[in-house]
Amino acid sequence: MRLSSYDIECIQRAKNFIDSDTRHHHSISEIAEYAFINITKLKAGFKELFGLGLFHYLAEQRLQKGKYLLENTGKSLKQISHLSGYNYTCNFNTAFKKRFGKPPGSYRKEAEPH
Repeated sequence: MRLSSYDIECIQRAKNFIDSDTRHHHSISEIAEYAFINITKLKAGFKELFGLGLFHYLAEQRLQKGKYLLENTGKSLKQISHLSGYNYTCNFNTAFKKRFGKPPGSYRKEAEPH
């Protein structure tokens, strides 16, 4: 796909919009409307520019935030899952384990300084 400088600017605007609050579940149409780009071009261009589709990018950002909070705060798993954009702690636990190979509680114990 050939992206103009305007398209790239719009896609970057979409990424910034997602990054501004990963807790909020925006639809692709909301993101496209915010970024002034059509959905098809947004989806294809986002993957081309950032190497991940919109959904996978958002999921990765949420999990990275959760990982950071596990490593750097004493917040409960429920608080961390909510701050990472998950409505249910069990969904955060499942996604975290799938991405990092261990549940968040185990990850935190291993990350604690000894």
